[in-house]
Amino acid sequence: MANYNCAVRTNYFHVKDDEAFRRLMETVRGREDTVHVWEDKDAKGKTVFGFGSYGEIAGIVIPNNEDSESESDEYDVECDYDEFIKRLQNIVTDDDAIIIFESGHENLRYLVGWATILTSTDCQYLNITDFAKETASQMLRNLSWCTKCEY
Repeated sequence: MANYNCAVRTNYFHVKDDEAFRRLMETVRGREDTVHVWEDKDAKGKTVFGFGSYGEIAGIVIPNNEDSESESDEYDVECDYDEFIKRLQNIVTDDDAIIIFESGHENLRYLVGWATILTSTDCQYLNITDFAKETASQMLRNLSWCTKCEY
């Protein structure tokens, strides 16, 4: 059995509070790698942010109130992805969107790609395999057309 390998990357987006966003991202962990944060300037000189990781994003670290006898591994902590998404929605400006792209594979058994699209009021998910199958069936004018994409 092969391992799932992926990369995650966002678009550049505006936030309501730069420092609050930076603090939020300090609490975010990846399953295999550090979550990297990038800053740039838009055409008007305002700061925009992006982030990404090799490997899945686990979410924000959930504080552990239990005493630990040893230091835990940086990636061996409990994380909450849904809470991460909620906090991103609270911090993105009302006139912008965060698009989290993920593409991955398990050798050549399958290739996947999806996007999570966040605004301050909505969250939607787009799966590239489902989108491609639906588009092909429409192009063929055969809505019952189906195909297998994994092996």
